[in-house]
Amino acid sequence: KIIMDKDIKKEEMEFLFEDDLIPTLEKLGLKENFLSGNIKCAKCGKVITNENLYSLFSEEGVIKIICSDKGCSE
Repeated sequence: KIIMDKDIKKEEMEFLFEDDLIPTLEKLGLKENFLSGNIKCAKCGKVITNENLYSLFSEEGVIKIICSDKGCSE
């Protein structure tokens, strides 16, 4: 279960993502879909990118991803 703390500053998140995002997505079997723009926010349906990815989490055994829009990340 991976959840980003909403209090982390954008610079800290970017640093974390540079090193860990792609390997994490690869381990979860999501890398190719992420890189090709096929992953959408579980709440609003917006395409998830490096710039708007907020959180990955597991719900009932399914990995879900939400974007950083206020309505989704709060």
